[in-house]
Amino acid sequence: MSHAASGTFENNLGAEEQSRRGCRWGRKHWSAYEIIAMVVGFIIFWPLGLLALFLKLKNGEMWSGAAQGNAPWAGWKMPSSDSWRSASYGFASSGNAAFDEYKRTQLARLEEERRKLDEEQKAFREHLARLRKAKDQDEFDRFMAERKAPPPSEPPAT
Repeated sequence: MSHAASGTFENNLGAEEQSRRGCRWGRKHWSAYEIIAMVVGFIIFWPLGLLALFLKLKNGEMWSGAAQGNAPWAGWKMPSSDSWRSASYGFASSGNAAFDEYKRTQLARLEEERRKLDEEQKAFREHLARLRKAKDQDEFDRFMAERKAPPPSEPPAT
């Protein structure tokens, strides 16, 4: 009884039993035959490849520690809503509320400046488009005037 109270079931297993617990046959890594069978399964008929993957997952052989339920992504944490808000410009909170407020106001000011520059750039593009159109119209008018003008008369040859 004292033995069971000293820890979890896995801690009380012998070293030999723990080594076999990771995979059903005591194997930690995929063999070349398993990899080849899975690739061939996907090539011949894709559900066979999926079946092989499912069996590896079910047997706890997909990654080391899979039999114990330790998925590689188990330690990942989603960021809190505060970190999303403070990272809206790519910067984390400093921990000082006054500085964070100052930073927010400065970033808002810079965003307003960026918006103004974008508007000026758009206006300049429109100005260049008007200039190009006026130049094209002028060249077209000159062409039409030259075309409608009578051809110059040639002096008589003597």
